[in-house]
Amino acid sequence: MKVSQAIEASVSSVVFLGMMTLSAGLALAERGDEGSVQLKAKMVSGTASGKAFYQESGNRRRLNLEAANLPNATQSLKAVFVNGVWVGNVTFAACPAPAQQLLCGAMDLNTQEGQAVPVVTGGQTIQIGLSPAILAGTF
Repeated sequence: MKVSQAIEASVSSVVFLGMMTLSAGLALAERGDEGSVQLKAKMVSGTASGKAFYQESGNRRRLNLEAANLPNATQSLKAVFVNGVWVGNVTFAACPAPAQQLLCGAMDLNTQEGQAVPVVTGGQTIQIGLSPAILAGTF
């Protein structure tokens, strides 16, 4: 084997191992201890903001969503979608002082309470409202 072939083989091995390490690291970022999954999504639109948190451990799943500072004068019920599929509704009401002219809302779904919670994976979207979405983010 020539020296150039040996160097080429060594470089290929290092690149391959580096790619394997990177892909394993990405998988671990989504999978926690004992197979648990934790994903977060941020949502921002003007002054309105929101966040979503998904947690999975075994057959237990939980999806939590909070949104604040939506500019609207009337209380309302809005649908929540994960990857375009309806998962529940969030009721918006006046935010606490000093932002009482804005709307805030929260939704918490938990299989431990008998509620349907979808399986969420990294890269999926979450949005409040559809066509157009009021707030949207990606896990």
